[in-house]
Amino acid sequence: MDPIIAQVSNIFIPVTDLKKSADWYMRMFGMEMIEFEDRRAGLAFPNRETFIVLWKVEKPQPVHFETGEFKMHYYNFTTFDLSRSYRELAARGAVLSEIDEHPGIRFFETYDPDGNVVNIVETFQDSPYYAHKMKYRNDSKKD
Repeated sequence: MDPIIAQVSNIFIPVTDLKKSADWYMRMFGMEMIEFEDRRAGLAFPNRETFIVLWKVEKPQPVHFETGEFKMHYYNFTTFDLSRSYRELAARGAVLSEIDEHPGIRFFETYDPDGNVVNIVETFQDSPYYAHKMKYRNDSKKD
């Protein structure tokens, strides 16, 4: 039986300057423009089905929630090689945090023109997410 939902298709990010932010996401992550209108810009990862939709807002909006211990961001971007992602984003002029490591995961943060945090995450074999992610890595190598 086919699932009733296939995947998450869109991530919505509030931005104050649509053009500046769209340019930043395309430059940093190699995204392609799908649409650009007065209130929104739709971007896609190359050869992927997930879209980022930047929505024009008057003032910066939170893209995180409080857990009681720390701020948790509503989304993150996954990578198969965190060190390479870090080097390439640094070369493209991104502002980056230090790399942080916990059991099963390494990550760093970068910040879009509105200061929205984008977590870049790599998981390892001791993470419950690793095996699932590796299925898609094998699929992506076929592209």
